[in-house]
Amino acid sequence: MARKRERARLAGLCITCCKCVPPSGRVTCGNCKIATLERKRRKRERDRATAEFQQIILAHERAGDKAHEHRLFDNAAQHYQEGLNVGAIAPDDVQRLAQKLRSVSLLTSDPAAVNIWLEHGLGSYLSDAQKAEQAVETLAQRSVHMWLASKGREALALCEEAVRIAERYGTSRLSQRAKLRLTNRLVVLGRFDTAARYIDTLGSIELTEDLALRMPYYWQKGFIAAMRGSPMEAHACFGKAVRCAKDGPSLYQIATVLWNYAIAAMALGDIERARAHCEEALLIVRRNHAGWLVPQICTVYAQILARMGRYTSAHDYLLEALASDAHAPILEEQFASVGIPIALQLKDEATLQKCNRPAAIDLAFQSGEPARVGPVAAAFARLYAKQNQKHKASTLLLHRALEIVTYVDESIDLPLAVAQYGARSDIPAARALLEARIRLPTANVAQACLLLFDALAAQRTQQGNQQQWATEAAEQFDRLQWYAYSDLARSLLPFPHPISAARTVTVHEQGFSSALPTLTDRERQIVELVLKGLTSRAVATELAISPRTVDSHMNTIMNRLGIRSRYQLADVLAEPPIPER
Repeated sequence: MARKRERARLAGLCITCCKCVPPSGRVTCGNCKIATLERKRRKRERDRATAEFQQIILAHERAGDKAHEHRLFDNAAQHYQEGLNVGAIAPDDVQRLAQKLRSVSLLTSDPAAVNIWLEHGLGSYLSDAQKAEQAVETLAQRSVHMWLASKGREALALCEEAVRIAERYGTSRLSQRAKLRLTNRLVVLGRFDTAARYIDTLGSIELTEDLALRMPYYWQKGFIAAMRGSPMEAHACFGKAVRCAKDGPSLYQIATVLWNYAIAAMALGDIERARAHCEEALLIVRRNHAGWLVPQICTVYAQILARMGRYTSAHDYLLEALASDAHAPILEEQFASVGIPIALQLKDEATLQKCNRPAAIDLAFQSGEPARVGPVAAAFARLYAKQNQKHKASTLLLHRALEIVTYVDESIDLPLAVAQYGARSDIPAARALLEARIRLPTANVAQACLLLFDALAAQRTQQGNQQQWATEAAEQFDRLQWYAYSDLARSLLPFPHPISAARTVTVHEQGFSSALPTLTDRERQIVELVLKGLTSRAVATELAISPRTVDSHMNTIMNRLGIRSRYQLADVLAEPPIPER
């Protein structure tokens, strides 16, 4: 082209089109000059538009950073997305904004809304050995979103791919991080033995100063210990995990470690510790407006309160969760598994309609996680039984759930639901789950549940010592402070019970302060209401239990206090008069 233009110049032709003769003293013709000016004008417009787009992108990025700084995660995600959607965005800007969007995505009200950007750049990372760390991090973040979307098996496959990349192209530290993410996926799928083997291959993580490694290491080790019935190891590991999480920058990690610690403590029979850690997690996510985590932890807390028999308070937290504008498949399962039993107990039709979400059944089974399958199946089985759809409860739900649930620590209601509503052919398999848990060191929850299971099964078959099993179950659940379950056990007992002759203390030998320590919290609640003059039916309405259960509690109270009538309560529990000086 240069030679062609030189020949055109020597021939007196336009050096641009090489055809026309330019005006005297010029080297380009008129048409080419106009075309050149037009090209320059269009370039200036493009440059101006690019500069304007860049300013818009930077403005959205700054606004997103400011919102992130002030814990306005939904606003931050929106600004990052709008910046990414600006036309003519440069590849470097896309990579930077996509990374910031991923960093806030797990704290928004709708984590799935950012899925379109989660895999951005993943293809280039996977094809470039120099970008192994970006590939592993992207796969790990994508796996968490898969878990939220009730796709546990797909999340596991992504973590396995991350381990392969890290081992082939990454450092030993990157390999450890990838294996810890894989271990977490194995834990939620209930594959504790495999997860423990991965933990054992990680080396001396306990000696490193890297919080990003130590926190998940202790967390998962503690959870496995809890599911194996080892409270000392579980509490020690979770204590270290909580300290690591609080020293780190991740709000998501702090909340999830505390929430999982609450679940582990409940499995170990320490419901007060579970309640305390769940309260702390809820306080953190509320204070920081942490999107979907607020309703998620609200429902976990509501479940703990419901197990303690505090249905009114549980109902309040459930309503708070339902009022949230957060969206995530995992919340559909939580609203159903926690909300349906509470609404049925309180006979709250409006709340029941909000929590009756049949889609949660498919989501739970799709996840493949025992901790999600068991509670959802048990809740809907109870609902279907109330609706006289017992075949739907036993065959389509409970039998199917037993094929997936491999441990009962997070699915304790499933075997009880099988005993109440399941097919009789499924009762041995459900009982075997409890028997397997009882063989582990700390099994007080499973032991109480097995007694209640046998009492419920005996009620259906009219075989076995139903009254003895129910009585022992009620006493054990009282010690655990699982009053909802002790109430259920007492509802199986006939009334009146024979008065125990073991107590020989006369009614006037003890005052209010000495008598109350012998009563459980639930029994104290009933005594206070009875002393106000409420009947058994009125007490039952107030505490959301059956009148028969109130009468059963009253019989136990009278046995403990050595009296034969509720009318003697006022005398027994009267404060001794203050002597005059």
